[in-house]
Amino acid sequence: MNLFFDTNVILDYLIPTNSFHKEACEIMHAVFEGVVTGFVSSHSLTDIFYISRKYFSVADRRQFLLLIVSSFQIITEKKEDFLSVLTSEGFFDLEDSLQMKCAEKANLDYIVTENLKDFKDSKIPAVSINEALAKL
Repeated sequence: MNLFFDTNVILDYLIPTNSFHKEACEIMHAVFEGVVTGFVSSHSLTDIFYISRKYFSVADRRQFLLLIVSSFQIITEKKEDFLSVLTSEGFFDLEDSLQMKCAEKANLDYIVTENLKDFKDSKIPAVSINEALAKL
């Protein structure tokens, strides 16, 4: 199964006080163990590095991103992707729109997120972490 990971799912894994930490650990370990193929957008990596600065040192954040880059497939956005989402009538959030575009470009099975309402217009179905785990 090919799963696109919303930035927030990876942050839930990384930050133990986040709401879905336990569930995020389970689905992330499925990627680390090769049970599923995980995908993430390149812009998510910069977001994760920036957001997690409140909790971790530069060295720790670098180490974590090295783990992600070595375990996940990285989908890079191009100019055309930005133009597509920015000119879309359904545009409401740049990050979520780019993530949907990345999942669509790669023709993935699901987007894993706990923000299902933000992905309701996605061409790739969005599922919660628990729904993704049930599909394993």
